[in-house]
Amino acid sequence: MAALVGLALPVLGAVVDELIGGSLGTVFVLTALVGGALAAWRCSRAGAWWVAYAPPVVTMLITVAAEEWAGRTSGSGGKGLTTGALHWAIDAFPAMAAAEAAVLAVLAVRWFRLRRSVRK
Repeated sequence: MAALVGLALPVLGAVVDELIGGSLGTVFVLTALVGGALAAWRCSRAGAWWVAYAPPVVTMLITVAAEEWAGRTSGSGGKGLTTGALHWAIDAFPAMAAAEAAVLAVLAVRWFRLRRSVRK
């Protein structure tokens, strides 16, 4: 369930951004942040490792899919693919950084709460 939440919200944000803004922007960043935080909050202790490493991969895949869906890739092969990959990385970075920061913050809070409850 945690993985579904962490994936569904950024996908929804990417679709909304593509429909209203023409490129990935604020809605995608916010939904990636909230999706990452919710996934980190809902995951099991064992699943925390997966959730901690997922935001870069998830946001990059969603960015590539959104750019392909919108038809903004410049040709196929060589220079077009390289230029497209550079644009994907630039478009994905804000959402990737926000989601990773949210995931790490939530996991840190969970860890500190667990440590505090063990001491009592």
